[in-house]
Amino acid sequence: MKLQRLDPDDGAAVAATMTFLQAGRAADTPWDPPHTERGLVASLRYGWDGEPGEKWLLVEDGQVAGTLDLHFSQRDNTHMAYVGVSVHPDKRREGRGRALAEEGLARVRASGRRLAMGGTLDAEAPAAFAAAMGFAQASVEVQRRQDLTEVDSARVEELRARAAEAARDYTLIRMDGPVPDDLVDEVAEMAAAINDAPTDDLDIEDEVFDAKRVRGFEAAQEAAGNKLYRVIARRGTDGPLAGHTMVGVPAELPDWAWQWDTAVLGAHRGHRLGMLLKADMVTWLRAAEPSVRWLDTWNAESNAHMIGVNEALGYRIVTRHLGWQRAV
Repeated sequence: MKLQRLDPDDGAAVAATMTFLQAGRAADTPWDPPHTERGLVASLRYGWDGEPGEKWLLVEDGQVAGTLDLHFSQRDNTHMAYVGVSVHPDKRREGRGRALAEEGLARVRASGRRLAMGGTLDAEAPAAFAAAMGFAQASVEVQRRQDLTEVDSARVEELRARAAEAARDYTLIRMDGPVPDDLVDEVAEMAAAINDAPTDDLDIEDEVFDAKRVRGFEAAQEAAGNKLYRVIARRGTDGPLAGHTMVGVPAELPDWAWQWDTAVLGAHRGHRLGMLLKADMVTWLRAAEPSVRWLDTWNAESNAHMIGVNEALGYRIVTRHLGWQRAV
């Protein structure tokens, strides 16, 4: 199989890939926001947090017929690699998906890594394809969405007030943009608390967080045009950081935002900080970004505590995503 690696500086290839991505969204996930060229180019250059993956194109008659995504983490989980396969809706069920998956597995095997991981929608066709390629389902993640135009402000304030009473020994810090230098090491330590979130049966190790990773994430999101909002809980007024929640607002999609990590360090749990942080974020976001209507978040289906927080705040299920893995 002859594949072309997508170069972020190749304008024609980027444009062809955008056409391919929009066709896939229309067929598979029309409920999601459209892709943006800025976001695609940023992902190719910076990845999610400074460690970009690879996107390979299957080109036929000048059009992108399929893609192969690979990611080989270097800072942690070096035993595994991510493999993602997509085929144009008009080109499916003709063997391209299998050929792309086999090529991806071969490359993971050649790298010396022992495990391949991937993800699909919880739908019959993609799940059957993953199983046919030898993958076993190992996790379930649920995508939820909050409609900020329908949020009951009084209800959110009530939830916030109750949580604040339970967390009366803590204060909140609202922070937009990059983390100040004097806090970046503490924020990295706090971010690592996300490792306590359920991962079901996935064979993965804890992710490694440090100041470099925080800065890599900030640079990647800036390149993608995502403004960062972070609410942080601190013990007292000058004590240690205890937890945070974070939202990204894309400049090119003014109706949308993404609710990313919410994490509380183990020593500070039991004070309803998760609810306090997220309720405060809703209040802040509605004032700071009045054009945003849709706020999406993702949680393991087994993460009952955070799901309870989200549903109390008005999040509703959009769809489910399955995580898959197989030895190579």
